[in-house]
Amino acid sequence: MYKFSEHSRIIVNKDKVVLANRETGQWVRISKEVYEIINLGISNNCSIDELKSSLYDDDDRNYIGNLYIKLCSVGIIEDENNKQILSNKNASFQITHKCNLNCVHCCVDADGIVSDKNELTTQETKVVLDKLIEWNPKSITLTGGEPMIRNDFIELLIYLRENYNGKIGILTNGTLINNENVDILVSCANQIDISIDGVDEETCSIVRGPGVFDKVIKSVQILKDREFKNISLSMVFGDKNDYLKDKFIELNKLLQTKPIIRGFEPVGRGADNGFVFSDKKSTESKLSDSFLDGKFYKKFNPCSCTAGKRRLYINYKGDIYPCQSFIKEKYMLDNIRNIYRLDDLKIRKEKYKKIYRQLEKFNPEKYTICQDCKVNLFCWPCPAELEELNENEEAFYDTCKKIKPILYQEIWGEVLEN
Repeated sequence: MYKFSEHSRIIVNKDKVVLANRETGQWVRISKEVYEIINLGISNNCSIDELKSSLYDDDDRNYIGNLYIKLCSVGIIEDENNKQILSNKNASFQITHKCNLNCVHCCVDADGIVSDKNELTTQETKVVLDKLIEWNPKSITLTGGEPMIRNDFIELLIYLRENYNGKIGILTNGTLINNENVDILVSCANQIDISIDGVDEETCSIVRGPGVFDKVIKSVQILKDREFKNISLSMVFGDKNDYLKDKFIELNKLLQTKPIIRGFEPVGRGADNGFVFSDKKSTESKLSDSFLDGKFYKKFNPCSCTAGKRRLYINYKGDIYPCQSFIKEKYMLDNIRNIYRLDDLKIRKEKYKKIYRQLEKFNPEKYTICQDCKVNLFCWPCPAELEELNENEEAFYDTCKKIKPILYQEIWGEVLEN
């Protein structure tokens, strides 16, 4: 027998059906007729072989058989031989709040090299790393501020590598990578993500300061000279610099790095410097002109947020948040120094239950206004975007009005009827 997995979501729209996995972001569109055949087998407690034997001809049996294999592979359907085991836990650890740059949009409003904020000592940081390792995530990312600014960064990185077999990422501004530390970086890290926020000296300096662009390019070359290939460059975009996206893609092609396009968020220092990225009013949608013109830089996938469940963010004091997008006091789950194991965060305590209920409110398929929408799984890839617009009704409806026809065309393959 088979069934739809607990992570499956189903949207029926006229003669078509979308089947999606809310945990992995994978999805399939099929006809309503085929969906009813698949569902018939579930209703009658059939195996897939029993279902196929009831079909009219070999073409139908082959089609349903191949579709079944695909649905199992993406975790939408499961049986006794196909059960999805989700192991995609990820942890981000802000090991410092200090930074050697003063970027205008810094989401954590990082301090300078000198700070009155007390961060964890070397030993305390290792204890946190031990708890993260015991949680057994797929990846651990060291971030900041600028993580490499810590005097003990190399010691901490080596310690993590020696005790952890998963993927180690470093989120850095790239200015402190040099010939003296690169060999250790390459031997310990699996991924290095560098924020560049520009396509040349002029555009980068507006956001990150003069001279940063050339330092980043030099750092990329130092890494590549050691045959380290897992490098990404990220850039934040708003409507004022949206025209640079193609140049940013080309820069990454030239450098053989992976481009990461981020949308501007008015948080941290960005709350006071939004004018650098956008001329739009607070009541307007932040969707870019290129997106509205049909130029998409990534695939459309369902929201697959695992914040607080399989994704955690630990700040420089040890405070635990669901993820980097929900760093607010009301979402703080605990301090990692107060708990023995991270699995203790599982919904056993009333405090945690309350926070998880708050997060669940911004699940697009459960958000009151969006419940009946035929593209509700796709319009808010990150629930933090929905939270941001929760008290901004005009911006919410402006975004909905603009994005819904686009999604309808992309997801259902047809024009939205008024």
